[in-house]
Amino acid sequence: MSGKLELMLGPMRSNKTAELLRRAEMRRQYASQYVLVLKPSDDTKGGPGMVESRNPNGHGKMDALEFNSHNPWEVLKAIAQREKQIGKKVECIAIDEGQFVSELFLFTRHLLDANHDVLIAGLDLDFRALPFGEMLNLTWLVNAYGGSITECMAYCSCGSRALYSQRLIDGKPAAYLSPIKVPCDSYEPRCAEHFVLPGKPH
Repeated sequence: MSGKLELMLGPMRSNKTAELLRRAEMRRQYASQYVLVLKPSDDTKGGPGMVESRNPNGHGKMDALEFNSHNPWEVLKAIAQREKQIGKKVECIAIDEGQFVSELFLFTRHLLDANHDVLIAGLDLDFRALPFGEMLNLTWLVNAYGGSITECMAYCSCGSRALYSQRLIDGKPAAYLSPIKVPCDSYEPRCAEHFVLPGKPH
């Protein structure tokens, strides 16, 4: 027996977190499953120990176990402790902002092999339009273990579908060589026509 993987991918403002929380709540409410929500430490959205959606009309927030983004394996001990407390298996693990998690592919495969269903939401591309972390690698696990891939939709201000996350610094597009992780930066979804990347080498 192995778990299934539900993967939610998309640019900024595509309601990935809202969808993750909606599915977690449905499992809790209707399937009576125990869902453990995880928050990587590099995620600055929401308060400590809280996964929160920016969408005011969606499932707003949920308590979460915060862990070191660079060492997801520390979570295994917490899962075992939680299972001892509740007297049953943690049926589902939900991870928000998966792009920040080191060794995400191996960690997710370990959870699936341990018969946990896994929900993961995250950015597919960074602000440079390059693969962000290991999110895109997880599509192989969906093929191998079963589950689903949901492309969460966002829209550019022109009305076209947005595939890119435009980082803005002081209201202007960030340069290609700016750091990948910057606290309190701002983003907006952009289509290919309106996505701008100053200093792009190719």
